[in-house]
Amino acid sequence: MKLYKGKDYRFLNKADKLEYERVRESEKVHPKASGILSSIRTKKFNEYPKAARHNIHLFPNNYLDIVGLGKHDNIQLMHDNFKSLLDKNPTEQETLNFINENEYYFIIASLFSHYNFGHHEAYLFKEFQLNTTYRTDYLLVGKGSGGYQFVFIELESPSNNPFKQNGTELSQYYQNGINQVKNWERFLQQQFPSLQPKFNEARKRDKNLPSEFINSDYTRRHYVVIAGRREHYEQNHDATYAIRRYEEQTSRIKLLHYDNLLDLTKGLIGKITF
Repeated sequence: MKLYKGKDYRFLNKADKLEYERVRESEKVHPKASGILSSIRTKKFNEYPKAARHNIHLFPNNYLDIVGLGKHDNIQLMHDNFKSLLDKNPTEQETLNFINENEYYFIIASLFSHYNFGHHEAYLFKEFQLNTTYRTDYLLVGKGSGGYQFVFIELESPSNNPFKQNGTELSQYYQNGINQVKNWERFLQQQFPSLQPKFNEARKRDKNLPSEFINSDYTRRHYVVIAGRREHYEQNHDATYAIRRYEEQTSRIKLLHYDNLLDLTKGLIGKITF
């Protein structure tokens, strides 16, 4: 379930540990004081070594590093390269491979923009196995003032039209994704605690799983299906957007297209959190 190639951020090498300790020491406002004054600090999170920024979090190898939000040119390049891919009419699998192989995970993380969590901590799991039958393309885990919440994401083809009958009905491409998500929710409603071993496998060993990962609370679970392009929705704007509203209200499934992802990714420029 690791996101990043090579390094295991659950462990710090000697150089990263020494640099982290040096920056932490420099955070002390009154380094020579004792008592309560010694606990006063400035926050220099952005100066921590990258490995340390990951290591201090609950899921080090799945942490979405907010320092990357300050690299505006990288986000713009990510957006532009993703648009170039989409304009070549890729398959669903080609789209997934492109994101994963390039580690363009901010494209998926941009979905946090639709929710009021993810700004305290943000994690991404790719190809997250729910059980032997069900697997999500991505699982976003975000923390806000109300604790952790979960966004289960299904990607369908960007190139096939997700509507039929002049935009008045869902095509099989979209319906497949919606049916898949409904299966997930039925399973999670009864078996959400069964995911604990997977989360335990990914967590940092000196941290415990918070209660949100143990107790099943459907209000903390959200679902997204992404299919098609904006042009498919604009063939019959009123009908397609009515279908989207209906699914979100009745099934709690947010239906998006890939141009939404492009817009959301570009919208990360200038943000300091997800």
